[in-house]
Parts: sequence; structure tokens; C-alpha cells
Amino acid sequence: MTDSPLLIVLTGLPYCGKTTLGRGLEGVGADVVELDRINRERGFRIEDGVPVAEWGETIRRAEVRIAESSAEVVVLSWVNPTERDRQRWRDFAGARGMRCQVVYLAADQELLDARRGAAVAGPDRHVLSDEVLQRVQRRFQPPAEGSAVVLEASWSLEKQLEVVTAGL
Repeated sequence: MTDSPLLIVLTGLPYCGKTTLGRGLEGVGADVVELDRINRERGFRIEDGVPVAEWGETIRRAEVRIAESSAEVVVLSWVNPTERDRQRWRDFAGARGMRCQVVYLAADQELLDARRGAAVAGPDRHVLSDEVLQRVQRRFQPPAEGSAVVLEASWSLEKQLEVVTAGL
């Protein structure tokens, strides 16, 4: 481990396992900042989407939580749909003397659909409306080759954690 803290930016489509991986990393000492959680705290129903005008405040709150963390590893969990979004977090980390690693959870549509169906039964899960899900899927750009650690969403949590923590 180096002296500078690490910001791990989790990216991937809804239902790929960002929350699960974040919680796994939390279990090994990382602080986790979930934009969905911040939006729920702000009173928004994730299922229906968050108004575009409100995302600035959600991101500002995430920045504050990351900056105030004393953990060696902070995980930002959000779809981070575009390269521009991911670059913004790289710049944010760099300006604070943090290292940054983007981690992309790649999943095929069949797996995403199955997990979305299973989310209905989960007590702390939300199911995005078809409209919101389609909007996110249309906007999402997978990271360019070499710009992220790529994990298969179908891998076990243990294997995902092993790959992510190997670079710490």
C-alpha cells in the first residue's frame, strides 16, 4: 500500500453487481459512497430516476464524503455512464492527492435481466422502471480498453475481490 489513498470508481450497468462488490470491499476496510444511497437520503425514488437538475447536488455530496474519508480505500459506486463522468472522478482524485482506479463490471444482457428479476424479492433493492433502465442503457459507454480493471459480473464475489484487492 502506498501513502496516498485510493479512489475506486465502480462502473457498470444497473444490476451488474456494483453494490455487492462495494459491500465486499467495505468488508475489507474500504469506505463506500453510493450515489443511489445519497439520492434515497435526499428523498428520491431511484426506481423513477432522479431529475437531471438534481445530480449536481448528489455529486457534490459524494465529493464531500470522499474528501472527508480517512480510509486508505474509498469506493464510489455509481453507473458512471460515460468516459467524461469517469474522467471527472479521476481528476477529482488527482486534485486531492489520491490515486484512482476505475473498475468495470461487465455483464451480458441475460445476466442483467436475471438479476433485475431477482431484485424484486430483495428487501433493500430497487427495480428501475423500464423507461429509466432503457435511458441508462442507451447512455452507458463501457470504458475504453486499458482504462479500467475489467471484472466479469458472472464471477463470484470472492474472485472479484481477489482481482481488485491484488492491486492495492
